[in-house]
Amino acid sequence: MANLVEFERWNDDLGQVCKHYNGVARRQQRHVSGRVKVRQFDHLEVADVSGNVRSIKRDRSGIRKDESEHIFFITQIAGKLNVDHNDYRTTLGVGDALLLDSTKEGELGFEETGGRIISLHMPRQLFLAACDGSVQVGQRLSFKHPMARAIQQQMLSFSLGEENNKNVRKASSDLLLNMIQLAFSKKNAIGDASRWGGNKQRFEYAIHIIDNNLTREELSLGWLANKMCMSSRQLQRVFQENETSFAKLMRAKRFQLVADRLSNNWSEKIRISEIALGAGFRDISNFNRGFKYHFGQSPRDYIEACKTNSQSNSYLN
Repeated sequence: MANLVEFERWNDDLGQVCKHYNGVARRQQRHVSGRVKVRQFDHLEVADVSGNVRSIKRDRSGIRKDESEHIFFITQIAGKLNVDHNDYRTTLGVGDALLLDSTKEGELGFEETGGRIISLHMPRQLFLAACDGSVQVGQRLSFKHPMARAIQQQMLSFSLGEENNKNVRKASSDLLLNMIQLAFSKKNAIGDASRWGGNKQRFEYAIHIIDNNLTREELSLGWLANKMCMSSRQLQRVFQENETSFAKLMRAKRFQLVADRLSNNWSEKIRISEIALGAGFRDISNFNRGFKYHFGQSPRDYIEACKTNSQSNSYLN
């Protein structure tokens, strides 16, 4: 554990690194035995979080405030962690890991003696688009899993900054992402959503299918309705009850996927049109107008902003 720091400072550091995740102090706790640090590694952030707080919590308010969406790969380095997330409740021991979805509520509970976790921050749409099928979010990956130790070693090398060569960093980060996708990948058969109890569950299931098929050319309201064994009109009502539409939701997710790919590849020679087409857009002029409306700047200006942010925030403490 690190030296004692005031709880308010520890919580502020957590907020800067993990955005709208908040620390929950124990009764009458004023200081934390721990720290929050983050390291930039090939467009990825690796957070090193330790402490003896009661928990780290994500609620609906935090989700609404957050402009970005991430999948966090959490690996336990010391102590135990009790996790409630995505309808799962599990306990992580040393070497265990799981995925957290920033669009879901959750709570990570520490033991009184504290603990330490390392968290890899992955752009949500980019990660899900790269996965073959669905991934298990919130479920424990045991330290006994064949890939668990290799992933943890890569994570530790990132957090300790042992690799400095640019080409090595790029190869290492690509390998790490591939290992995580493989370790958590799970083929799920798409079932009959019409039998579910309400439109809230159908809406969440529809998002799940969209996320995992976002770049498919055939993705449409009719295709999605067929997968969910519903009529297009029924499915339209599901989206309307959640104050959106299929087209609006899919378009926003595809724009975010493009933004994620641009921010993760700005140092390379890239063609914006190829990335847009790969995300499912077919009209480049329409895409450029929509991207600027969605993000307030053109794709090229977005890349320049990513360069500036990366150069000014190589290391955060």
